[in-house]
Amino acid sequence: MASHSKNQKSNSGKRTAKEIHVPGQSSAAKPKPSAGSEGSWWNTLDNYFSRHLNAILVISVISSFLFGILLFDAKISTGGDDSHYIEMGNDFLKGRTFPSWHGPLYPIFLSVPMLVFGVNLIWLKLTSFIFIIAQLILFFHTFKSHISPTIFALVMLIVSVNSTILYFASQTYSEAMFMFLQSLTIFIFIRTYLATKDQEHIPFKQDALPWFIIGFFVFLTSLTRDIGIVMLLAAVLFLLLQKKFRASAVLVLSFSVFFFLFKLYKSLVWAQSASPDKIGEILAKNQYNRAMGTEDIAGMLHRFTLNARGYLSKHFMIGLGLHDPSTTDKSYFVTIIIALLLLVSLIYAFRRNKILLFVALYIGGSLAATFIALNQSWDQMRMVIIYIPMMLMLIAWGILQLSREKGFKYLGILLPFLLLLIFIKTLDLTLDRCKANQKMLRKNLSGNLYYGYTPDWQNFLRMSEWVSKNIPEHELVASRKHSMSYIYGKGRDFYPLYRFPTNPPEEYIRKLEQRTGELSVISNKLINATWPAELQWAIKKANVACVAEGNEIYGVYEFKGNDGAMAKQELNKLNVQPMTTDSLINRIRVSTQNCFAVSPDTLINNLKKNKVSYMIVASLRANPTMNTGNIINTMQRYLYFVEQKYPGIIRLTHQIGADAEEPAWLYQINYNIYGL
Repeated sequence: MASHSKNQKSNSGKRTAKEIHVPGQSSAAKPKPSAGSEGSWWNTLDNYFSRHLNAILVISVISSFLFGILLFDAKISTGGDDSHYIEMGNDFLKGRTFPSWHGPLYPIFLSVPMLVFGVNLIWLKLTSFIFIIAQLILFFHTFKSHISPTIFALVMLIVSVNSTILYFASQTYSEAMFMFLQSLTIFIFIRTYLATKDQEHIPFKQDALPWFIIGFFVFLTSLTRDIGIVMLLAAVLFLLLQKKFRASAVLVLSFSVFFFLFKLYKSLVWAQSASPDKIGEILAKNQYNRAMGTEDIAGMLHRFTLNARGYLSKHFMIGLGLHDPSTTDKSYFVTIIIALLLLVSLIYAFRRNKILLFVALYIGGSLAATFIALNQSWDQMRMVIIYIPMMLMLIAWGILQLSREKGFKYLGILLPFLLLLIFIKTLDLTLDRCKANQKMLRKNLSGNLYYGYTPDWQNFLRMSEWVSKNIPEHELVASRKHSMSYIYGKGRDFYPLYRFPTNPPEEYIRKLEQRTGELSVISNKLINATWPAELQWAIKKANVACVAEGNEIYGVYEFKGNDGAMAKQELNKLNVQPMTTDSLINRIRVSTQNCFAVSPDTLINNLKKNKVSYMIVASLRANPTMNTGNIINTMQRYLYFVEQKYPGIIRLTHQIGADAEEPAWLYQINYNIYGL
């Protein structure tokens, strides 16, 4: 599109600069007369880069390869999702369970190298390395003819040295595989569209087969990550806009066929017919605390704006090297600017570039779905990194189109310098990270698997290893990060306990009362350790629930039988007057603190039902960067409420790390004490 032979001739002689086709336009669009940003200097840049795009590809691939090696991370991340993918892949390989958490395709894929090399982190991570390089090559061949060579060359260089993207080249997260499938699907889609867009009266068989194949790859993309379903929606909308109704129908049919076959396979082979409650998960205010209820329309709008601010003004800008990754600053102003630039690009794409119109529809739909579906507390780079190359390309192209409008010509002059600045900032950050990574990489590859982790994680992972060596296989051990325990426990199974099950207080108490009748409530701070043991034991036995209002705990009791009557009499003698459940509920209704209800019996029965004998309790930091004393206390809270009714049921078995050094503990659960 952009390159022209120096010796190209026409009947009227040499073509003027004004007659040269502007790169980045679709064949249906006519370039405006050369001016401003599209003057001779911009055309000179485009002509130069169009002649050297293949060299740009080689440089980009070599850069990604070298920086990928220098940034290689031999450890499992502390997020836990990457180790969970490995564990699910191993379970699939051994015929235990079918991966049902997030997209199942990636753990299924991991089972292939595990079949050959076992649970070998280096080999598993190398597959991600290959995916990242492959998606870069596909990105090049997809868009090289549809955008200004100057913009495209600079975007390629930025992506190739981007440490934020290259981070996923040495992780067992699904991002690398998703980016590859995303690029492959878009590549095939665009090739098919261009091959058929001007053809009329194509035989059905000839027209249907390519779109049916594309449906299969769209299905694979959605099977890797749920958000991949937006690819189908964007593709169908694009085809409808282009009046390719038959193609859109075949695409939907193809996806539906493969989806049906997949569900049939799960049902027949794995006896899985029920699907996870995706809608309930999306609507929950907090996926880890369902007691907080579900979002209403106002809550979803609030979530959307907060997510847009976080992912656009923070994570996207970090990915471009324009935001300090060590800060959590977010800006509505930057968010609005990025959103407007994406909107401008979409509007121009409708008029001037059909290929980028499809990209804009896909990116816009994916971002909108992400901002709606994800709880704002997740706030992870993973959710937006998969779109950064196309977002940068789309925004840069939109700025170039805007520069052709009166009053905005200066943008065409600034654009190459802005992209060059992004390249320099990105490269500088990558070089710093490469330097910081070298010592850790050497230590990890030499056999020190814990070097690079903070003390809290080192103690937790060492405890997982200790369990694998010292606790018999038939004794099941619960872990907050069970998949990481699985990796560092040399493939030993751990019971996952990453959620503390809570309930909305009013709803839970009302259900209890329907079953038990009248209940009494006593604040824990009123119960005195000097009371007679018989009274304390009677109170413990009567406990049916605990309700938390911030840091204050209330016990909910069913005083029945002789023990219950004795307890009520003794409490009356001690001038302790229990509250009614109505009083507690009224208090909770007006409280501004976090409130929830939990049943100690439910907690202990859950452990016993799943044959859990031990629990790893760690000091994992709430703030990963520093030891503030605040920890992720899921396991601690779990055992605390168990002991509200069953004191002494747990026993400390082993500790790793001194008390002042963020230790990890292993507790044994003795069900026999209470005849459970």
